[in-house]
Amino acid sequence: MTLITMLAMPILAHAEGPAQPPARVVTSQVQQKTIAKTLNVMGTLQFDRISALSPQVSGQVESVHVMEGDRVEKGAPLFRLNLDFVQNEIDTIKTQITQVEVRLAKANKDLSRYETLFQQHAASEQEYDNMRLSMEDLAIQKATLEETLELANLKKAKSVIRAPFAGVILEKNADEGNWVSPGGQLCLIGSMEDLYVKVPMAENLLVFAKKGDEVSVSITALSITTQGIINGFIPVADPTTKNIFVKVKLPKMKTAVLNMSATVSMPASDKQEMVLIPRDSLVTVNGQTMVYTIKEGAAEPLSVTVLAYVGEAAGIAAGSVNPGMPVVSDGNDRLRPGQPVTVIGTN
Repeated sequence: MTLITMLAMPILAHAEGPAQPPARVVTSQVQQKTIAKTLNVMGTLQFDRISALSPQVSGQVESVHVMEGDRVEKGAPLFRLNLDFVQNEIDTIKTQITQVEVRLAKANKDLSRYETLFQQHAASEQEYDNMRLSMEDLAIQKATLEETLELANLKKAKSVIRAPFAGVILEKNADEGNWVSPGGQLCLIGSMEDLYVKVPMAENLLVFAKKGDEVSVSITALSITTQGIINGFIPVADPTTKNIFVKVKLPKMKTAVLNMSATVSMPASDKQEMVLIPRDSLVTVNGQTMVYTIKEGAAEPLSVTVLAYVGEAAGIAAGSVNPGMPVVSDGNDRLRPGQPVTVIGTN
């Protein structure tokens, strides 16, 4: 071996670099199912149930228990009015009832005595009737006062404005010290159990949006990917675009923002046989969508064209990826073409 060759060997070894270590990956099997092609459509998050809360009695706002954006449970106190005058009214009525009860007890005793005297012919019938009518009048007074007390207590109870359902406060329109009256809006609350995405669809694609079908919904700002259900459409077309708005019902969520953007994978064709792979198996390399399969113990990239998204799966065009083939669904983000792999699990 010449001296030049001996000197060149370390340089060549360094240029080739160390061998790539085996990557630990999880694979999934490619399937074939009947699904429709989809079109990603940008919609807006909406509350299907919104309530504008108003007081049922007039009064000054004594305390406010919520701010915009707060989550509240059904029955939670939102505003409390100062109704000191109602409490004074309640106290006065209770005193009047007590006074009438004292008079009624005395009249009852007097009537018992007059009844005995009347039976003994020691009192006239007119005196006995006057006493009986006086007691009945006192009983009517007591009943009337009790009805008035019930109404005053109801006014007091209505001084606390409570959430009619579990939701989020969208607007707050009153603060401490404000005088409010029936009909004046205190706040706006949206139900967290009645969320939907309002999705604009072209007229010619509306036929594919079948009520009850599941569709994939992605809310990027909230890092949420979930499944929605097509729940019908709003029967008014946009006068400019002629789009018709489809309602996609969402499951209950912890966070929701009115009019926030949401991307929905809406059906755009009749259902057809399609190769199905996990969404997690998709990777993007230099702007191209690919998946990794395993060939002779090494990672082999395959280019794919996504036609539809169904939950956690993606439907792709037929081609190099076929049913039954393994694709890497975990660990693919760090793979390189030709890199040795060790399969540690299969989904």
